[in-house]
Amino acid sequence: MTTTNVLIAERDGGVLTLTMNRPDSLNAFNRELLVALREQFERAAVDDTVRCIILTGAGRGFSSGADLSELREKYGKPEPPSLGPYVRELYTPLVLAIRRIEKPVIAAINGVAAGAGASIALACDLRIASENASIVEAFVRVGLIPDTAGTLILPLLVGMAKASELAFTGSRVSAEEALRLGLVNRVVPADGLVPQTLAWARELAELPTRAIGLAKRGFNRSLLPELEAILEHEADLMEEAGRTHDHQEGVMAFLEKRKPEFTGQ
Repeated sequence: MTTTNVLIAERDGGVLTLTMNRPDSLNAFNRELLVALREQFERAAVDDTVRCIILTGAGRGFSSGADLSELREKYGKPEPPSLGPYVRELYTPLVLAIRRIEKPVIAAINGVAAGAGASIALACDLRIASENASIVEAFVRVGLIPDTAGTLILPLLVGMAKASELAFTGSRVSAEEALRLGLVNRVVPADGLVPQTLAWARELAELPTRAIGLAKRGFNRSLLPELEAILEHEADLMEEAGRTHDHQEGVMAFLEKRKPEFTGQ
């Protein structure tokens, strides 16, 4: 087992479990966590003894998305923050690492997966959710757009109309509704999430890994051929959204624990 301040990596035969370990913030993504995750996926990609990866979160949540408190000093100032470079540096490489690793990746959604947390879960190959889990396209609540491949993978899974509803409203999707929509593959009792995910991962790890990896490469080519270009476009959109008044207001309202007053600007 390898443990850092923000990530726990555990091996069980051919299964590598990565547990995001910032439970006090519902595993919100800060720079350290994003870099640690990317490095683990890149190492696993060239380690032939790793044949399946589980991604999950410690505590009550999978991930609440970006850690806005890390960016606190960038808000409430005349010059808005520049979000495009931040997305390109930290989120884009993680999505590419998850999609490029030619081994199955299972997201074990133990609680809320919101914003970038939802996008990262959807970027994985398979998803198993606790009955207490939920998925929230929370970007709109702070005046942003679904990034981290969210503009691509969300409509691919649920269709344009439903994706638009979820992205425009930021409404919470329960585990059972996520199963009905095709956002997750399985829903299990909360106390069964860990054992059932591990059992599924062990099963996958005993199958022909190269064949699975080549199938994943084929899916990427067929369904996500423009992934890199779309990630770049999302970074541009995030840069533009980050400079709006509504984004500033959404973040300040979140930090000040009050209801935002959006103006459409």
